[in-house]
Amino acid sequence: EGRPVFVSDPELKLPLGAFLDKLDAHEHSGSQQPFYLGKVPLRKELPELAEEIQRASTCPQRVYGACFGSLVPDGVFTYFGCGRNTTAVHFDAHENLLLCICGTKRLWLYPPSDARHLYPCNDFSRSAALPFARLEEYPPELRGKFAAVAGARPVEVCLRAGDILYLPSCWWHCVEGSDDRNMILNWWFALHADKKALAFAAEARRENLGAAAA
Repeated sequence: EGRPVFVSDPELKLPLGAFLDKLDAHEHSGSQQPFYLGKVPLRKELPELAEEIQRASTCPQRVYGACFGSLVPDGVFTYFGCGRNTTAVHFDAHENLLLCICGTKRLWLYPPSDARHLYPCNDFSRSAALPFARLEEYPPELRGKFAAVAGARPVEVCLRAGDILYLPSCWWHCVEGSDDRNMILNWWFALHADKKALAFAAEARRENLGAAAA
């Protein structure tokens, strides 16, 4: 569909001014934007902005942080792009709060149980399935290879400026930004101790049931 799909974490460093020049060019002429700012740790790259966010009374970490375990050491991250910048289907091992600052973000969310339909690859946190595509939208030559995709049941979420999303650990997702400039802030947390305890208890029950059945 003409949108750039980014399949790995950022590998290019450039001055912010150079990136903004490319963004302006896209908005004025529609020129292709070959990169976007992804997973930028604000404490490291823009510490004064990170401090201002942290001080805000409405900072999601301040408001909702007690629901989670510890914040990842690098703190808040930002993603900033345009031109319908799109990520591949993947999951994150941490709990995630995602705040849309400008533009829009469209997400397809898959529960962990959909992993069997998504063809995990590489380190198994990424999927070989195409982002935002039902099986009938795949090229005919790929439909047989990815037939299990038909069993996936994604939930679509659209975020606008001011919207916040809680994305649980290990939920698969792909993300598409709007054609105009779009920015989000991300906070990644460890699991809350109570949630971790429930997960371990559920796993122990499954193991006990398996042993009893054997």
